[in-house]
Amino acid sequence: MKAILVDDSPQARKLLRLMLKELAPTVEVIAELEDATEGLRKVKLMQPDVVFLDIEMPGKSGLQMAEELVESGCTSAIVFTTAYNAYAINAFRLSAVDYLLKPIQEEQLLESIAKVKERLKFQDTAVQLKALSKNLKAEKPDVLCVPVQGGYEYMSLKDILFLEADGSYVRIVCVNGKHKLVAKNLKYFENSLQGAGNFVRVHRSYSVNMDEVSAYIKSDGGNLELRSGKVIPVSRERKQAVLKYLNLE
Repeated sequence: MKAILVDDSPQARKLLRLMLKELAPTVEVIAELEDATEGLRKVKLMQPDVVFLDIEMPGKSGLQMAEELVESGCTSAIVFTTAYNAYAINAFRLSAVDYLLKPIQEEQLLESIAKVKERLKFQDTAVQLKALSKNLKAEKPDVLCVPVQGGYEYMSLKDILFLEADGSYVRIVCVNGKHKLVAKNLKYFENSLQGAGNFVRVHRSYSVNMDEVSAYIKSDGGNLELRSGKVIPVSRERKQAVLKYLNLE
């Protein structure tokens, strides 16, 4: 697997190069660049399997470079490296974009390499990047990038009523009554929504947009009534977290 590193920090590039050499010897670093403009030219020319791309650089940002790569038809996988704080990381999770948080941890790097090996050519990268751009600019990330057949599409969090497990799929039910079946499990979305929006896993089969809750019903072990009239069960294991969120402890 051939890789190009783009980061304005020589120390950051050196550290990542050494980590790749030690932890992922099958990854060959074929070029290192310190700015996005030169990085863009080099990536287009050399067509690596993966680009490790810093977000914040002088001049053109890593996000702008990634968008231009996609527009040019480049199929290299993109892994962002970033020093953004934990709050901003929600934007990456919700946008289904692979990222490495600086300082990069060994386990995180190995996990990222495994993802790249599974899918070297990102489908609908443009949609992921548009979602990331929107989430990074928002005061509070509010767009969820949803994997669909052949790529991704994004949905506004406020439009989602709840998510329901359906075997190895998840049904995303919207406030307008429409729904979408996605080939991911509920844990995938629980991780994506962690720390973002007002979604709470209330049952092994349900994650709920708590902004849509109209009442908590104590009977039958506990249930949530939504504004739509839908009643969602609260499991015994999740009850304490739900009551705490609703300030009903």
